[in-house]
Amino acid sequence: MSGREDALDAFEAALGFRFKDRSLLDLALRHRSAAHEQMMGSNERLEFLGDAALSHAVAALLYARWPAASEGQLTRARSAVVREVTLAAVARELGIADVLDLGSGLRGEAPSPSLLADTLEAVLGAVLLDGGWRVVQRLVRRLLGPVLADLDPDGLGRSEPKSELQEHAQRHGWPLPTYREVELRGPAHARTYVYEVELHGRVLGRGEGSSKRSAQHAAALDALASLPRGEGIGNDGAG
Repeated sequence: MSGREDALDAFEAALGFRFKDRSLLDLALRHRSAAHEQMMGSNERLEFLGDAALSHAVAALLYARWPAASEGQLTRARSAVVREVTLAAVARELGIADVLDLGSGLRGEAPSPSLLADTLEAVLGAVLLDGGWRVVQRLVRRLLGPVLADLDPDGLGRSEPKSELQEHAQRHGWPLPTYREVELRGPAHARTYVYEVELHGRVLGRGEGSSKRSAQHAAALDALASLPRGEGIGNDGAG
């Protein structure tokens, strides 16, 4: 088996879906720069299909999750979930960068968030054609479930510190922030959660709240307040 086939096997395992027609996966991973060099089709049509499927799947999940939310809240929530920075993070976790088919001019460079997000949409388009709508729904629920769970319908019009911190990491090409529960105080009916957030190898913020979400929110705010304006984290030259 070739190294490329091994890499695709690993990607399918991470995705949680094995293609019956692997040519669809090959097409989904082929950027237009490679398509031009190879005189083959690019993933742009699959990206179009996957974008629509993703939007539909997220809308259905939000509709079921928030029965009392207004149309405006649902629309803002969907936009928050399918943002480029979020999709790029999911794509990185799946290892899309390791299986991208790029033209010679792009090889050896770190894929941009836009390229990663677009390719993830193309993969979802390929899954739709190969496995059907129910499979796409299951994948979107699994891949974006943590993002959906973290949304607050009443807070969507306000600043989202966790999203802002994530975007900061993405701009610098760092791993995503990680949140760790470090303390739990009080009786079961009146818990206080304490969380730390680590970014680029450093604990950057700490916060507490009556729920895990609010504690993480506070930790993200603390981290944002500690970030040097216009600079990376620390003075070690990172970033």
